[in-house]
Amino acid sequence: MMLSTLTALALAATVTNTETVHDLEPFGGHVVACTEGGLELFTFAGRPVRVLTVEDGLPGHFCRALESTGDRLFVATDEGLVSLDTGFRVTPVLDVRWQALPAAEDASTPDYVSRLESLAAVLPPGATYTAFSPRFAGTAEGRLFELGTSRAWALPGPVRFLSDTRDGVEVGTSEGAFSIDGRGRLAAVGTVPTGPLSFSVTEHDVRIVGSDGDVRAWGAARSDTAASAPSGATVLTEATNGDTRAQGITHADAMPSAPPGATALTGDWAGTRASGVFLREATGWRRVTPTGQLCGNHITALTRHKGRLVVGTFDRGVCWQRDDGKWQTFRTPALPSNQVLGLTSDGQNLYVATTYGLGLHDGKTWTQLAYGGRNPVALGKLSVLGASRVEEGVALVDGRGMSVVTPGSSPLSLVRRLPLPDGWSEHPSVAEGAGRFVWMGSEDRGLLRWDGERWQRFHDGRDLTDNWVTALSTDADGRAIAGTCQDGFSYFDGARWTRVHTAPGLPSPAIVSTALVPGGALVGTLLGASYFDAGTGAVQALPRLADPRVYAVLPEGDTALFGTEGGLSLATWKPAAVSRR
Repeated sequence: MMLSTLTALALAATVTNTETVHDLEPFGGHVVACTEGGLELFTFAGRPVRVLTVEDGLPGHFCRALESTGDRLFVATDEGLVSLDTGFRVTPVLDVRWQALPAAEDASTPDYVSRLESLAAVLPPGATYTAFSPRFAGTAEGRLFELGTSRAWALPGPVRFLSDTRDGVEVGTSEGAFSIDGRGRLAAVGTVPTGPLSFSVTEHDVRIVGSDGDVRAWGAARSDTAASAPSGATVLTEATNGDTRAQGITHADAMPSAPPGATALTGDWAGTRASGVFLREATGWRRVTPTGQLCGNHITALTRHKGRLVVGTFDRGVCWQRDDGKWQTFRTPALPSNQVLGLTSDGQNLYVATTYGLGLHDGKTWTQLAYGGRNPVALGKLSVLGASRVEEGVALVDGRGMSVVTPGSSPLSLVRRLPLPDGWSEHPSVAEGAGRFVWMGSEDRGLLRWDGERWQRFHDGRDLTDNWVTALSTDADGRAIAGTCQDGFSYFDGARWTRVHTAPGLPSPAIVSTALVPGGALVGTLLGASYFDAGTGAVQALPRLADPRVYAVLPEGDTALFGTEGGLSLATWKPAAVSRR
C-alpha cells in the first residue's frame, strides 16, 4: 500500500480555486485549510500566506481531511495520503483514496502511521470511505461497516461523522443524525438543521452545522450542558437507566451561527462549501480566503478572447483573467447554465455553449439564447454542444443541426441553419469546426463531418477505434483527432486514419480531451496527458499536471494550458522538452 514517488515535476504555473473547504487544522504556526484547490495556509490573524499544490509535492489538489500528531500533519487527498512536517515538506504515507482520517488523539507519529496501515488492511475493498471511528467505517455511498464483523447498515446520504458509544455508535450523515445500539437497531436522533449537514467536534460536544449556517450541539450528557449552552441551542443529552439508554433533547438558547454553507468549524475559524475560510471577529464573520479566484477547478473549456484567457467549468460558470491577474466570474443568470460545454471567440463576441443554451457576450452585456426561449438563430435543441469559428461564420452546433451566424453581429444574425442527416444518432456528444469543416461526435454512431457541401460519416472498425466519441479537435487543413470513452483515440491527417487503442505513453484509454498541434496532437485522459507524434506513431506521456483528469487543452506555441478536474496547469508539450524532464 505504500506510495511510489509523488514528487511533482516542475510546472510553469498552477492555478486553483480554494473556495471549497473540507477541513481546518492549526499546524506549524498556521491555520491550514483543506480545500479542493490544495492546502491554503493562513496566519492566526487571518492573513493568507500561500497555497500548497502538486508543485509542492501533494499527490493531488483535492484535499478531503486533515489530522495532526503534533509534529506531522496528515493529509487525505483524492490521489493518496501524505504527511507534512512543520516546514510543510511532503512525505508519502499510503496509496489510498480516503475522504476522512481516523482521530490521532494522543498517538505519536509512528503509532499513527501504524494505525493507518492496520486500518487499510481490514477495510472492505471497493468503497469510498468518508468517516472512521475505532470500531466503524462509513462510506460516501451511505454504508456503515463494523470493522472485524460482517455487520453493515444503509443510511441516507454520505457518512460524515462517527463516534463509538458503550455498546453502539452515533452516526452523522449529510441528511441526519442517528444512533445504533448494541443490537444493531437504528434510530434517528432529534431534530437537525437543514442539510446537507456537516459535523465539527469540540471539547464538549459535536456541532451539527446546517447549510444555512444554523448550528446545534449533539453531545454527551453533562449536568451543566443545558445551563452552559448558548441561548436557543438544541442539546442532545443521554441518560443511563440500568441497561436502557434513552436519548432526549434539551432546548437552550441559540448557538452562534456559522457562515452559510459551513463545512468545518475549528475555534473561531470556519470553512465553507463555496466561499472559502472565515474568521470570527467581534463584528461577525470575516472572509479571509482571497477573492478574484479562478471560477472553479473542474475545467471543461479554454479559449482566448481579446487576448484574455477564458475558462469554462463543469458547474461554476465561466471566468476570464483581468489585467491585474484576478479572475472575473460569470454564472447564471448571465449564462443559461453554469455547466460549460464549449467556448469560442470571433474577436468581438464571446460564445459560451452550455447545457441550457448559448451565452453571448458582445463586449458590454450578456445575452441568453436557447431552444424554447429567445432563439433568433434557430437552435434546435436545448444543449449547445459547441461553438467554433469556421469559414462561413460561427458554427453553433446542437443535437439536431448547426446554426451558422455572422461573426461580430449584435444581435446575432443567422447565416443559415443546416439540419443533420436523417438516421445518424439520437445521442450527439461533442462538436468542433475549423475552415470549411464542422465535425460532430456521438455516443453510438461515431463521427459526422460537414465539408461545406455534404455530410460524411466515419465509424469504428474502418476509421475509429470506437463509436463512442468523447473528445474532438479539428483544424482548417482537414485534420481531426477523436477520443473515445474507453478505447483510445483516432487521428485523421486529412486522408487516412491512424487508430491508437493503447500505447506505453498513453496513461489511459479513457480520452476526455484532445487538441491538434503541428505534427500531431495532445491527448487528455482520466489518468494524465500525452503527446501523439503523427509522423512516428509514438505516444509520449507528459509531466504531471494539476490533476490527472484532463478535460481541456489549449496549445499556445511550445506550451499548452491544461484544464483539469483539479485546476489549471501550464506546461511544455514539445517532445524534446518533455524528454529532458
